[in-house]
Amino acid sequence: MDDWLYPLLRFAHYTLLLGLFGITAFRCIGLRETLAQRPQCKDNGALALAAVVAPVLTITLMFLSIAAMMAQPVWQLEWTTIEAMVMSTSIGWAFLVRLLLLLAAAILMMFGRTLTAVSVAALLFGLALTTLAWNGHAAATEGTLGTVHRLNDAAHLLAAGLWIGAIGWFLHLTRVARRQPHLFAPVSLLSDMHRFAPLGSLLVCVVGITGIINAQLIFGLHNSADVLKTNYGWLLVAKIALVGFMLLFAARNALLGRRLPAAPQSVDISSTLAKLRTSLAAEVTLALAVLGLVAFIGMMSPLAH
Repeated sequence: MDDWLYPLLRFAHYTLLLGLFGITAFRCIGLRETLAQRPQCKDNGALALAAVVAPVLTITLMFLSIAAMMAQPVWQLEWTTIEAMVMSTSIGWAFLVRLLLLLAAAILMMFGRTLTAVSVAALLFGLALTTLAWNGHAAATEGTLGTVHRLNDAAHLLAAGLWIGAIGWFLHLTRVARRQPHLFAPVSLLSDMHRFAPLGSLLVCVVGITGIINAQLIFGLHNSADVLKTNYGWLLVAKIALVGFMLLFAARNALLGRRLPAAPQSVDISSTLAKLRTSLAAEVTLALAVLGLVAFIGMMSPLAH
């Protein structure tokens, strides 16, 4: 297997599952009333396509994982080997559950036309996302502590997904509000961002706390000095730094979104939208960079040089 292919597919897999959950969930939680004012647009078509790609990517990754564990090319795998790995390991069962959830969600996204269908799909995407906790470092922890580790990792993924979904929606809507103000009022967008601020702060707290717990469960915070001498440690520091920059942009977004409710007559809406779009685009770029690092970090040992 090429060294770049597997981490690249891991990155695509994490990005797709986090995005599908975050975008559909925030559509129902944070934008229910706002988007009800808009005519049906192309958003659902793009999401339906992404939902169809997700189970295909899941199957591909599972086959590549089995091939890596068996130290042989994918095309040389025997069906008995694949069946044994899928049916007799926790990673295999998590894959089966994830696949079924993604297939059901894809059907809803393709044929569902109501907010209820999107809501159910969001739930299915969220459950599929949590199964990723049965892969990587969390899967290596055993017993009761292993269960705590997986549940903590699942909470980390869900909070991160919803945060990323909100950023993605706001970036998309700033473009719509600027180019087609007759479809979506800029004032509504800024008001939505102002209302999102408390939830955004909560999501950031959950991501931070669960991240610290994950670090303790993976390598022990008391071993941080040793971990920082490894490639894993450097990548982890880079990830934390990127998240820190994301928080700076998030604070700027919150400040811009707060100006309208505070003094609506004094706000240059066009200028504010332009600033928001630039800031949100930077935040999305940083989020993608974080996911790229996650794709590599999950394959590495914390104390291996």
